[in-house]
This record gives sequence, structure tokens and C-alpha cells, in this order.
Amino acid sequence: MIFFFSFLIWMMLAPSLNPGNLFFALSSAGISWLFGRRIIPKGNGYKVLTKLVSRYPIAVFQGFRLLLNRRYFSISETISPDNRIDEFGKIVSITLTPEELVVFKDRNKLIVHEVKKE
Repeated sequence: MIFFFSFLIWMMLAPSLNPGNLFFALSSAGISWLFGRRIIPKGNGYKVLTKLVSRYPIAVFQGFRLLLNRRYFSISETISPDNRIDEFGKIVSITLTPEELVVFKDRNKLIVHEVKKE
């Protein structure tokens, strides 16, 4: 999936369809795939992808709401899941939301900066 998306992005950004651009698209997609294979943990990738797709509209809505309202910062803690894939999905869903940012993981808790109205 990483290979496919990397290839599509490169071809969309290429000014013309010629053999040089095709070669660079294939090579950059291959390098992205190799790095992604080592970095992204193995598991249910479709679950993470569905969480990303389902959280995107919420993030856009909250981003516009954040522009129109005055907010204040606060800190909260969230329990971290035991499974690495679930933890990755939770961190991505938190960081995809403009109102929350994961600061760091302490033992089994995620320390989260929140932007909330007081």
C-alpha cells in the first residue's frame, strides 16, 4: 500500500509522463516501501487506516472551530493500550485531532496536551 501511494504521489507531482519520471517514481516508491516495512509495526494495518480515514473529517471540523474560538491549554493523561498497533492507532487519532497532541509516554500512560475551552 505504501508503494502504491508513494508511486501515485510522485506521478501526480511529476510535470510530464516520461521514462525518467517513471523511473524516479518507481525508485522512490520502492525506497518508501523498504523504509515503511522496517518502521511501521506489523499487524492489522487496515484498522489503523480506517481510524485515520474516520478521524480526518473530525480533525478538519475541529481545526475550523479552533480558528473561530479562543482556547486554553491543559494537560491530561490517557491509558496506553498494550498492543503496539492499537497504541499506534490511538496516538495517530490523538495527533490527528487539532485539539489534542501526545507529548510523551510515561509507563502505561500517554501524557496529552489538550486545547480546551475553560
